[in-house]
Amino acid sequence: MDVATNPRRTLTKGQRTRDRLLRAAIARFGSEGFRATSVSQLSRDAGLTPAAAYAYFEDKDAFWIAAVNADLDSIEADIRVRAFASDSPLLELMAGLVNGLQQHPLTRRVMVEGTPSDLQLILQHSLFAGTTQILVERLHARQESGLVRYDVDPAVMAIGIETVMFSLVLSTVRAQLEDDPERIAAVVAILRSAVGGPATAEERRL
Repeated sequence: MDVATNPRRTLTKGQRTRDRLLRAAIARFGSEGFRATSVSQLSRDAGLTPAAAYAYFEDKDAFWIAAVNADLDSIEADIRVRAFASDSPLLELMAGLVNGLQQHPLTRRVMVEGTPSDLQLILQHSLFAGTTQILVERLHARQESGLVRYDVDPAVMAIGIETVMFSLVLSTVRAQLEDDPERIAAVVAILRSAVGGPATAEERRL
């Protein structure tokens, strides 16, 4: 993980410089957006020359992709442990993501203004893709315990849940409905019904 997700790790000089560039990119892209930001600005914000910055990122697109992923890493570190220790992990995960975007202007900007390619970055991140894999495993286990019907494909169902989660977060942020938590709770109630009830203590432990 990059940037602030593991601040106590031991870094080389090169890693510290890269992290400084990423912090500058997260802040500048978050406040100004992709088009209004230049590599010269990013390097200046990090106290470097553009030539030095290009030693770490080949172009502005590379800066952007790395910054978005690093910002998502930070959000994930903030909410995943709390979510999967909760009695309602999906509710905690979605609410945590919606609320977390208020402290992460870059990811919020991507959700509100991003291109299809930008939104794919979010879907491919472990915050969503990793959750989908966990859901596949848990749905298989729920089939074995009789909570989920055997004629349902867990992989298909997990992708459906991921799509609902992403669509809810996207629409909530774009429509500025963050102060409407009942909407998230209502969707979670539907998902719970579809998967045979809330998470068990053993599932939360796993």
